[in-house]
Amino acid sequence: MREIRRDDDGALLGFVREADGGWEPLTVFGYPLGGPRGEEEALEEVRRSGLEKPMRPWEFLQGGEWYRCVIVEAAAGEVRIRPHDHRYASDLHVLTLERPGPETFRPCP
Repeated sequence: MREIRRDDDGALLGFVREADGGWEPLTVFGYPLGGPRGEEEALEEVRRSGLEKPMRPWEFLQGGEWYRCVIVEAAAGEVRIRPHDHRYASDLHVLTLERPGPETFRPCP
């Protein structure tokens, strides 16, 4: 896995990793930004949407239900979220998801 950083300030934008004969672009917390593609295309996808996509609304799965949330903080291998769904009955303000993947965490449609 290779880190991709912004040129002007060195901020981590995400990662690319070799997969299925190509390169897969990933967010800073390892969520796929799309399927495998050429290396330059994967790098460009991370530069274009690596920081933008996590700022959009997401959903997390808990107890068989999908709930809307916002990402509060993202780091390698984990993401901290704040539930933002009136159906989510909890007094927890921030949850930590370790190694979230499409089966339990996804961008809102």
